[in-house]
Amino acid sequence: MSTAALAVTAVAAVVLALRPGERGWIDRWRLVLVLAGLWFLPSVYGRIGGDGNQYYILLRSPVLDLDFDFDNDFAGLGAARVMSVQGESTSRMPIGAALTWLPPFLLVHLVALVTSALGAPWRADGFGPLYQATITTSTYAYVFASLVGLEAFLRRRHGAAIALLATLGIFLATPLLYYATANPSMSHGVQAAAGTAFVLAWLWAREGEDRRRWLVAGALGGLVCVIRPQDAVLLVLPLLDLIRRGKRAWPVVPAFLAGPALLGLLQLAVWLRLYGFAFADVISGQSYVGHTASYPIDLMFSARHGLFTWTPLYLAAVLGWVVWARRDAWTAALVATTFALAVFVNGAMQDWWGSESFGQRRLLGLTPLFALGLGETLALLRRRPLVLPAVALAALAAWNLQFAYIFNSEMLGTRTQAVSLDRLAATQVEVLYRTIARHERSLPPRLFLLLYDNLKGVWLDEGPRSLGGVVDLGAEEPEELGAVVGHNWYRPEVEGEVGLRRSRGRKSWLRLPIRTPADFDATLRARSEIPGQPVRVTIEVNGTVVATPELGPEWSDVRFLLPASVLRSGFNEMSLAYSTTPRERDRAHEGRDAAMAADVLKLERRETRDGPV
Repeated sequence: MSTAALAVTAVAAVVLALRPGERGWIDRWRLVLVLAGLWFLPSVYGRIGGDGNQYYILLRSPVLDLDFDFDNDFAGLGAARVMSVQGESTSRMPIGAALTWLPPFLLVHLVALVTSALGAPWRADGFGPLYQATITTSTYAYVFASLVGLEAFLRRRHGAAIALLATLGIFLATPLLYYATANPSMSHGVQAAAGTAFVLAWLWAREGEDRRRWLVAGALGGLVCVIRPQDAVLLVLPLLDLIRRGKRAWPVVPAFLAGPALLGLLQLAVWLRLYGFAFADVISGQSYVGHTASYPIDLMFSARHGLFTWTPLYLAAVLGWVVWARRDAWTAALVATTFALAVFVNGAMQDWWGSESFGQRRLLGLTPLFALGLGETLALLRRRPLVLPAVALAALAAWNLQFAYIFNSEMLGTRTQAVSLDRLAATQVEVLYRTIARHERSLPPRLFLLLYDNLKGVWLDEGPRSLGGVVDLGAEEPEELGAVVGHNWYRPEVEGEVGLRRSRGRKSWLRLPIRTPADFDATLRARSEIPGQPVRVTIEVNGTVVATPELGPEWSDVRFLLPASVLRSGFNEMSLAYSTTPRERDRAHEGRDAAMAADVLKLERRETRDGPV
């Protein structure tokens, strides 16, 4: 059992063993959210990489080296140096991500200092796996904490069921999970977490005139701005809110603006230290914003990482803003205005598609706005059972999780390119099939048969994608054959006019997809690959020996019966075990360890040949 499965099982068992009154904060709804968080925790990538190097050196260098000389930081991380226009090592990133990582970094550095002094096998230098895993895991922790905050707010507004569905939808059916696990050293995970904390703090502060609340909201707003300056558009929410309040809001304005002002001055000080008084020209030269026209429509709908085309759940969120407007037109208008500004600003970036972005990662700062909108949409559907919306959210989550795998594996091309829906849909089906095939033995046989029939539908001699009863081992593997040729075969070759595939090692496998078991007459065309010596092949199907032919040096057709009694609906494992191999006969043998060469395996149903029995 995997680490994630063990953790989920243990926590579920402990919580469910308690009486409802003893579970405290974790009721049955929140238990699902907690288990989801534990499930994905082991998948957090433990290394800093890519742009994450530039974010991290802004933390490590001033804290441990007390300087901004980054040469040793890039070298310690094993990363290529990033050069400024002045020819010096630099970081082009703002300081916000480094600030969010500062508390866990200081804690792990203290642990490293103490344990390394006691003989632990690591150095307290800020570079090792302990430090890197702490940074990436802290991003995941911040993201999950923001989800907990969203769930609590949505629960107060819409109830527990809608809160859970909306929170899980935002977590699993958007790019958020990808940037919390696969790329957590980039700024987008903490961007989403800080944006969520800020929006929730604003909604809390606007309930009254408490300056302490507005001070907290302002501090979080400043953090949002120095994580990704483009997200400064979120400040529109409280600023327009305060303007609308008029004079009665004046006492809290200084409290709110203190955070953005102080953190803005801190960012300015870092830029002055790195670039001197020419920092404005340097930042402008390094910036991707404002050097091109804006492409808001492309950003939202392009096949190249479009916001809605890659993440259709966001459409449901936008619908929720419309629903929200019927009850609170002002707040809904603030949200829609902020979204429009974010689309315009990010659409004005030279690479508006986000370079190697999974979806529109730069808009993850709007995560709380999308979550609130999704909650409104689900509330609209609450008049009917929530089963159908829950199924739809589950389908979108599955689509998104598989899409992330397809994207990261570059199955449809490089990560900067567009992805057309027809190719993506076909690949989604293929990935789902592979997942189901890996779990064939753990699924009920009837369920696997139905799933395979609908997703793949390639059978030995039945259906529209039939192999025609032929497994052509000597041909280049077509898509259909990929699931049939098992382990321990070399690549196919051609000798004269004969295609062949040589075995590898002592045993080779085939997987025969048979929908309806029956008696088959089988013919294997093969030959021995050991000069001067025949090879006996023991053929087993699903653990039962069905033939033990002996192969000579010339091609021959070996015929045997494949009885229905040893077959099952689905994939049938055929193993071919060899009496000896070249390497067994001669330990000094060099080259391929092939006992047999096979051309083709043909199977013919007896009732097809002789008629119904």
